[in-house]
Order: sequence, then C-alpha cells, then structure tokens
Amino acid sequence: MPSATIDALALSASPCAARTRSGGSFPRLARNPFSAAADDSGSIAVTFALLLIPMMLILGLVVDYARMVQCRAILQNAVDEAALAGASVFTTSDQGANAATVAASYFNRAILPATMKAGAPTVTTNANGTINPALGSAPAYTVKVSASATVSTTLLSMLLPSVSMTATGTASDPVVSAKLGFTNVNSVACDGNAVYLYQVPKNASGSGYDFGSVPTWSTGSGGNYYEIGNSTGAALPPGQALPTVSANQPLGVAMVNQTNGNTGNSGCGVTVTGANSYGAPHKSTQTFYSSLLLNGQPPTQNSNYNYTVTVTQNSGGTITAVTATVGGQTWSVPVASSSYNNLSTYLGINAPSTGSSNCTSSSTTSGSGKTATTTTAYNCRTQYFTSASSSTPNCVLYVQTGVTQSYLSGLSNSSSAPSAALTKCFAPTTGGGSYSAPTCAQLSALQSGGSSTVPAAVYWWDDAGGVGPGEQYYGPSSHCSATTSNGPGYGEDCQYKNNFFAMQCQTTGGSGSGFTEVVLSQ
Repeated sequence: MPSATIDALALSASPCAARTRSGGSFPRLARNPFSAAADDSGSIAVTFALLLIPMMLILGLVVDYARMVQCRAILQNAVDEAALAGASVFTTSDQGANAATVAASYFNRAILPATMKAGAPTVTTNANGTINPALGSAPAYTVKVSASATVSTTLLSMLLPSVSMTATGTASDPVVSAKLGFTNVNSVACDGNAVYLYQVPKNASGSGYDFGSVPTWSTGSGGNYYEIGNSTGAALPPGQALPTVSANQPLGVAMVNQTNGNTGNSGCGVTVTGANSYGAPHKSTQTFYSSLLLNGQPPTQNSNYNYTVTVTQNSGGTITAVTATVGGQTWSVPVASSSYNNLSTYLGINAPSTGSSNCTSSSTTSGSGKTATTTTAYNCRTQYFTSASSSTPNCVLYVQTGVTQSYLSGLSNSSSAPSAALTKCFAPTTGGGSYSAPTCAQLSALQSGGSSTVPAAVYWWDDAGGVGPGEQYYGPSSHCSATTSNGPGYGEDCQYKNNFFAMQCQTTGGSGSGFTEVVLSQ
C-alpha cells in the first residue's frame, strides 16, 4: 500500500489527530465548553430530587414532632387542671358525682389549639383513694381524668394526616378529720337565750353552700340544730350528740331569743314584761342566724314576723289587760305597774309615741261612763332595723379570733367584749363577719408556725333588744355612746354579752399538716 494512504488511515484512526482539508492537514475539532456543565447540572438535579423527599420527611418529622410534644403537654395540663377542679369540691364521701361533673365541665372549657380535636373526658372518682404517695398513704378523695385527642399534622399530612394522643391526671383531696368543741359558755341576759350549732346547707346543685338559707328547724337527737348553751341554766336536750363534720363544712351559730324569758335574772333590775326594742312582744320567739352575714343579710332576716297585741283600757286610760298573739297562739301579758304601764312597754319601738310605729290598729268600746272599756288591737311587724325606714340593724354579733388559750380559760360572766366591739354596731361585712360561719379548716389555719393563737372563734351574741323600748330596764343601763333613744345599739346591745362562748376546732390527717390542700397524685 502506498505510504501516503497508510498515513491517511493512521491519522483518521487517531482521536486526537488533527484533521486537514483535502490537500492539507486536518484542523483539530473544538470541544463545546457547555456540554460538561450540562451533564453535571443534570446529575445534581437528579441527586437533589432524590434527596428532597427524605429531607422533607425529616423536616416534617421534626416540625410535627415538636408540635405533638407541645400539644401533648397542653392536653396533660388540661386533664391535670380538670382533676384538681373536681377534687377541690370532693370534700365529703357523697360528693363523687358532683366532683365528676365539675371535672368534666372544667375540661370541656379548656382552651385547646384549633388543630386539636379532643373527645369527651372519662372521669373516675374514688371516695376511698389515697393521697400522693410522695406525701404518704393517708386516705383521700381522688378524681382521675383521662382524655384522648387527635392533632392534624402539617408537613407529614400526605403520609400521616393526624396523630392520636392520650393523657391522664389524678388529683387527691386529703380526708381530714375535724375535732369540734365549745367551751366557756356564758350569758348575761333578761331574755331567754339559747345558742345552737348548725351546718350551712348545700346549694341546689350540691356544688357549694347556700349562705342565704338555713336548715329546717329540728333539735334533739338527730336534729339539725345542736344546743350549745342557754341563759337560764336549763339542761341541754337529752340524747343530742355533737355532729361529726368535715373540715370544709361551714358552721353557723343560731341564737333563739324569747322576749322576757329570763327576767328572774337579778341583773335585770325592774321586773317588767314588755316588748323588746324592736317590737317583739312578751314571750315571743325569734331566731338569729350567723351564717346569713356571709350572704350580706342581717342575721335575723328570717325572723321578722307579724303579731297582734290587744290592749284593754278603762275609762281613765289605765291599761288593765294585755294579750299577745303570734302565729295563732295567744297568751296574757303581765300588766306593768305605775309609769311602766304604757304602750311603749307593750309595743316597744312600735308604740305610736315613738314615731316609727309599724302597726295598724282598730278599737272597740263597750259600756259607758266610768265603766266604759276600750279594746284596741295593734297589728304590727317586728322591726329588726329599729324603724320602718332604717337601713341600720341592731347590734347582734361580734366574732373574735386570734385569741390564746389563757384568754379563753379566763372567760366568765364578768368578762367584757373586746374593745373593738364595745359601743359599736356592725354591718354584715364587718365585726368578724368572715368567721360568722367558719369551717374547721379555716379555724385550724389560725394556729400555724408555732403561734400561741388557738384554732378558735369567740362569739359575742346580743339578742338585739332587751326588756322595754331602749332596754331601759336592764341594770345597769349601759347605753352605747353615739346612739339615739331606740336607735341601733341603744341600751346594752353593744355589750354583746347575752351569750358568749368559744368554738374550737382542730383538724388532723391529710398530708400530716391537717390542711386540706388538693394535690396531684399522678
């Protein structure tokens, strides 16, 4: 083969040979600078596309996991708070159903994220549970709340639209025992006064207490009212037993007052049997309830009533006979002598001469001349507010706290009410009103930190009206300062000594402190 042909073939076979046009050398081919870059970018795009999916999954997992943790904490907090709310009203063994209702209602009102859909909670109550194990094994009323919820996802929504979660919380209300007692019962009164303990009734829903009402009146064994003591020295009713109360039960004290029921008391001075200073007639009975103060009511709000006093006078105007009728029962009223024989004695503040009478009257006359007699029936209503238009009640109750055991031990008939009480009449929110229906837990809390204060409240009761208008027959006649005749506190009302005694209550149990704090068990 000619050498020229061999050289040409060799050149054409070599990839790196320079090509020439015919008749000369072949020029080298120029490489495209973009072809390699295009190849690389394509590879990167494919690689990124392949990595994007797991990256998005990882990112979605991180974001949604953080959201789930937060939502789980919100759900846990909701069931914990619902359990605490239920346990806080689970104060007695019969309150399980009420505790469950409160817990469920509390959870249903919880503010949850819009992405969280929670179902109705499951609430379980146990009247025989135990306190938080970390605090001991004492008995407790427990409330357990469980709830489930679904939370929608965000970046994971295509693979996992939602996540389900469950939370459970348990709260305990320690069973705390209350030891209640009354000591140093004293009385200085011309009226017949007896004081009684009662338990403030539950409200209509059973979820709390109704301070605007009082229990139906019944005494003796199994009655609603336990007699503490009286002004006449009469024996306490046979068979009655001091009730067992829970530490959180509000306790009221009632005074039953009978007008002129203790005129045999040597301190009463002149023996006269008239109406008291707010018009309650001889031998009538009225009851004062301390717990009404917590409802903003005067403590006798339930005992104002209508009555009739019938007075017979001879032709000279002398009163010769008097009767009183209350609630369909009529009795004779002893006729007073000399200057006390007047309408003010028998009607008190309702006498026409006082200018504040709350009565209507009608008269009939029989006979003529010196034998003529006139009988007048006065149909009246008691006026605890001292006049038909007054908004200020009589003095009735002062509650004293922060006392020591030595102070209590020294109480006697010769003791005086605290200086903060003397000469004053108190509105329902003052004068120790916060302890007018205390719980044993509240009294027990007065004694803390090694203080010498004892868990007690001293009740200084007045019957809100002595014998006659202005109680002028009480001796000595200790009229209060800054009052007007027949006004609030006139006479010895502001002495608060018609009955006074100490109510003491110590709590034990629970976490060992005797307190009734509600705690989370789980």
